[in-house]
Amino acid sequence: MIPAARLVDLTKDYVLKSETVRALRGVTFEIPTGDYVAIMGPSGSGKSTLLNVLGCLDKPTQGEIWLGDKNINQMNDNQLSLTRATSIGFVFQSYNLIQQLTVVENIEVPLYYQGRITSKDRQRCRELADLVGLGDRLRHRPSQLSGGQQQRVAIARSLVNDPFFVLADEPTGNLDTSTTDEILSIFESLNQEGKTIIIVTHENEVSARTKRIIRLRDGLVQSDLKNESRVARNQTEQTTS
Repeated sequence: MIPAARLVDLTKDYVLKSETVRALRGVTFEIPTGDYVAIMGPSGSGKSTLLNVLGCLDKPTQGEIWLGDKNINQMNDNQLSLTRATSIGFVFQSYNLIQQLTVVENIEVPLYYQGRITSKDRQRCRELADLVGLGDRLRHRPSQLSGGQQQRVAIARSLVNDPFFVLADEPTGNLDTSTTDEILSIFESLNQEGKTIIIVTHENEVSARTKRIIRLRDGLVQSDLKNESRVARNQTEQTTS
């Protein structure tokens, strides 16, 4: 099976005045379809740069990045925009909902960017709202929702195009502990259904729920390990169930 994402000796340089800063220094890893990964690292480690490259918001200086069977190095700006719209689901810390739109209209937004929306599309959007527990809030606007409910809308929106993967940037950073647990439970359920989830986070309680943790430092992969604590927990749950 083709991986959801594959990075090969990836570097990314930024020129600041007369100085060149190398944010990524040769990053290589694969994310298999169906994986659930946390990308972690201190400030300056390169995780924000990696998120931008994975999300087709920026192109690497050297190396290759593949999304499914698509090599983004060979894409122009228009192709990158189309790939972002059709192949990647984004979930942000600040939700990024359009305040004037209802729940279901916000979920529909990626379809409008493609210039298409059919009755079948609209039905799928309503089904996604049900999936995240907002089937009874379809006509509510963001100002009428809690932070957790707004993030649920963002998750539903990220799924509307059946993307290669969902890329979540600090998705629980604005939420309390109880709501964080609810959002992470949704991600876990989606992953159990086969969705590939990539979370960029600095929170250990978030990474503890993933299958795999990639740690960056100084633009390099410091470690890339299976989350043994989650494996042990799942085994215990299976034994007692």
